[in-house]
Amino acid sequence: MMTVPTEMTFFEFLTPLVASGRKTITIRDGSENHYQPGSHVQVFTLESHTKVCDIIILAVEPLAFDDINEFHASQESLPLVELKQLIQTVYPNQQTLFMISFKLLAD
Repeated sequence: MMTVPTEMTFFEFLTPLVASGRKTITIRDGSENHYQPGSHVQVFTLESHTKVCDIIILAVEPLAFDDINEFHASQESLPLVELKQLIQTVYPNQQTLFMISFKLLAD
């Protein structure tokens, strides 16, 4: 039985987007698809493990790299080209990804 994760890390440059509520999805590989809808998750920066905010997971859905489009880019609050480059850098040659939808929890 997989343990439900209670933390999620983001690159530092993305954390203001998460904390402001502008970024409402994250695209991850299969190693990070164990988040449970309805669970509360603490957000930390990847680089320094500084706590940023809390989110609630709404959904975890499979997403093929080739299907990433303007909708995902707007939810990520990034230009599509930049989003795809970032995903290719973090998950090279990964076609099978997961879209984790979330919302910011108010303090």
